[in-house]
Amino acid sequence: MVDTLRAALLSGTVNDADFEAGRGSWDDSDAIAAWDGARCVGNVAAFRFDSTVPGGARVPTAGVTRVGVLPTHTRRGILTQLMHRLLVESRERSNVLASLDASETPIYRRFGFGLATDAAAVEVTTRNALPWTAPARAGSMRLLGHTEVLDVVPDLYDRVARWRVGSISRPEWMWERILREASRPTETKYGKGSFVAVHSDANGIDDGYVFHDVDWDETFAANPTGAGKVRDLWGTPPAVELELWRYLLGIDLITTWRADVRPVDEPVRRAMNDFCAYEARQRIDDRWVRILDVDAALRERRFGPVRSDVSIRVLDPMFEENCGSWTLSSGGTFRNDGQFDIVVDIAALSATYLGAVSWHDLAGLAPSARVSGWRVRQPRWW
Repeated sequence: MVDTLRAALLSGTVNDADFEAGRGSWDDSDAIAAWDGARCVGNVAAFRFDSTVPGGARVPTAGVTRVGVLPTHTRRGILTQLMHRLLVESRERSNVLASLDASETPIYRRFGFGLATDAAAVEVTTRNALPWTAPARAGSMRLLGHTEVLDVVPDLYDRVARWRVGSISRPEWMWERILREASRPTETKYGKGSFVAVHSDANGIDDGYVFHDVDWDETFAANPTGAGKVRDLWGTPPAVELELWRYLLGIDLITTWRADVRPVDEPVRRAMNDFCAYEARQRIDDRWVRILDVDAALRERRFGPVRSDVSIRVLDPMFEENCGSWTLSSGGTFRNDGQFDIVVDIAALSATYLGAVSWHDLAGLAPSARVSGWRVRQPRWW
């Protein structure tokens, strides 16, 4: 199964050591495989997570992963069958949502997924970012020793990161994988260093951390400079994250910082002397969401104050239980007797669920009254 996935994702066969190192993640997932005789030709899986939704509730989530079919067996409907079965079984296990980060984005719309959040790949030029314009926050920074990392970071993440909508739980095997390089001595004499720095407030209580790499960025016939990479950065209240960035930008010898995945709404750019020092090099799709249980999803989510309630009718070709009408309000959500203001398919509802995508924007994509299951009857809700 592992080799099938690796072949589908452009990698070679796994060795025994790497397989054993990853066994915990397989044990902690629900996997389905397709077989052609004795040969595994496709598989999908779902990790057992929970996700933070607007209002702070954490709902059970199937973290879809390891989706792949051998190139000799594509275009035969194998992936469709695997995904349908995975989603059905995930709902039967009482998951409210399914979510994923997509390697090939066009695949998932047909299964009811909607793009719910974006992320940015950023590069920060240190000399242009300073001096810092945001007021300093009382507190201190410390570097963790490698033997401390796995004892400190997982619990700290649960306290300081889960305020952000869309954040997920991280099981033990995931932490061991994420923090592997920071939690053990380096295997090379020189080269990249991986560190975790923790911020504590004025009372000595830890309230944020940043996991980062540093290395020499050597270019031929040029003076060597340092380059850093932000792997993980969380704090609460959000102002702590500004302090973590301030710490990074103050590290000597580092001229640039890069981060593959940062929230598109993080405020750090506005704390810099030159806003252009923080450059979003790419905006990428981040979290694809598929609501598996509409009733539970809408019940757990909170909505802000509005001038009036809105009623929606949901269409879901995969799950009959998700088809119906709901009234949404700041005071709660409930099924109604069939009254509705708009009709929306499950992919559009899923896209808006985390709050980063506007219903108004989705409706604006429709040049006519109806596009792929979305019909506006009475758009008084905006």
